Amino acid sequence: MTPRIPVRLDGEIRLVPPQEVLYCVADAGRVTLVMTGGQMRGAGGLGPLARQLEPLGFFRCHRAYLVNLEHVRSVIPWTRNAYSLALEGDKEVPLSKHRFSALRRVLGW
Repeated sequence: MTPRIPVRLDGEIRLVPPQEVLYCVADAGRVTLVMTGGQMRGAGGLGPLARQLEPLGFFRCHRAYLVNLEHVRSVIPWTRNAYSLALEGDKEVPLSKHRFSALRRVLGW
């Protein structure tokens, strides 16, 4: 069985296929899943979601962002210590300077 991401939304729990998620962003105690076909805002924090999704190819690139590495197209340097990740669909998410080395290890470069 393919794993699904449970998202509490409007009194129900929606089961989202992880491959459809580009990234997740936390804001004010809620998490928004940005997907190939739109977005979904659910309850909860990013920490528990990260623990669940990291074995499925997701990476905590910033304290507020969790990205699906399958959708990352490039690493964009902004300054000497600032980067972002370019994703499918012209989306970009920040890459914390503290997570840059971990990303390099994960990707093997």
